[in-house]
Amino acid sequence: MTRNQESKTRLQVAIASRLGVALLALIGFSATGRADVVTDWNTIAVSTVSADRVNNRQSRDMAMVHAAVFDAMNAIRPHYTPALVSIRARGNASREAAAAQAAHDVLLALFPAQQADLDANLAASLAQIPNDDEHGHRPKYWGIVTGHVAATAVLYARQNDHAFDSVAFTPLPGPGEYQFTPGCNATNISVPGWGNVTPFTVPDPDYFPTATRLAVTDPEWLASLEEVRAYGASDSTVRTAQQLEIGLFYIEPSMLVMNRLARELVAQEPAATTNRAAASKQLLAHARLFAALNIAQADTYIRTWRVKYREHFWRPYTAINFLYPGTNWTPVRQTPCHPEFYAAHGTLSPAAITAIRNYRGSDAIDVTITSTSLPGATRHYTSLNQIIEDINLARIYTGFHYRSTMVRSNTLGIAIANWVNDNMMTVLRREPRESRVTTFFGPSRGRTLADSRR
Repeated sequence: MTRNQESKTRLQVAIASRLGVALLALIGFSATGRADVVTDWNTIAVSTVSADRVNNRQSRDMAMVHAAVFDAMNAIRPHYTPALVSIRARGNASREAAAAQAAHDVLLALFPAQQADLDANLAASLAQIPNDDEHGHRPKYWGIVTGHVAATAVLYARQNDHAFDSVAFTPLPGPGEYQFTPGCNATNISVPGWGNVTPFTVPDPDYFPTATRLAVTDPEWLASLEEVRAYGASDSTVRTAQQLEIGLFYIEPSMLVMNRLARELVAQEPAATTNRAAASKQLLAHARLFAALNIAQADTYIRTWRVKYREHFWRPYTAINFLYPGTNWTPVRQTPCHPEFYAAHGTLSPAAITAIRNYRGSDAIDVTITSTSLPGATRHYTSLNQIIEDINLARIYTGFHYRSTMVRSNTLGIAIANWVNDNMMTVLRREPRESRVTTFFGPSRGRTLADSRR
């Protein structure tokens, strides 16, 4: 689908009355977990955006979905500043209806071929919300309208963001320079122009400080090279079975892993059952979590790719076979088709983990997670930081990255996620009295700093 198709797709408000329509299979979601409309549509969104084979664009689409969900819900009874767009809504509108409609409409505009599934999921969500009393305030109807307007505003805000631009890349010769690895070429190299996509956070693409690649004579890089040569080889004699399992477990794209982790942690929370207001506020907090996580990852993708194609550093496959000719060294799996530095998993996963940590206010967890890249395997964690440490090691054990790259990559994702937490969706200093019919005011920028911890 082209960007032009995105902007021209007309959004329709779907009001469903039939019951019994099942949601899409909940990818990787615990059957015993307690779901809500936010986590339901997170799962649907993850499944839907997977139709786009460009991982970077999947993340951008997830950020758009969850920005629309949050901004629709928050507009009804504002508690935070906006995520992406500023709209106003009736204070008695249904947050649940707004969330479902917003997610549906963004996904439909991005993936019109999946309309049948998306409409069925919307019908299932709306069927769980009581129908309006024709003589009452019509909260369901106004929630649907709010979701529709939020989605339209988000799509408008991102319509010319360069996500579909095509940029050519030609490797440079010489030691340290990225070269196409087996299975990669000029036609499938991973979106060289992604660093030019409009950021979701600070407009300046170089706002966050980034490192430069190490020299090929640097002792730290040489030590990292020897480590990945030994532990990341397909025929390694020093890597243990447990280390290989860690490597294969985290081949799965970070967006999938981290959204699933967030759903699992939300499912552990006790439901706010004291009153409807408390339950609604908890639901809004969940919307903020998924918006913060996916906006942080989407922005991190943009800035990571800007560094990758600025530094164009060689991958272990290239470096090892250049420096040790005749060894025919190969990694555990095919090397991803983009340059070495920064490492995508090394920036994206810390971004998501930091968003989760900011939401929870603690590093402590007690969760068992799964992976689609290693079916049947599980890993138990008591600390969010343990996950980052395992992901750093995983990219070494599969032969994809150097340790020196991973540790430098982590800082970018953490910085972006903290910026999102401190500058977007921040707690309002006082609740606004005004609550009016939805009006679109355009993208929200220049937010003030506030403490968003609950």
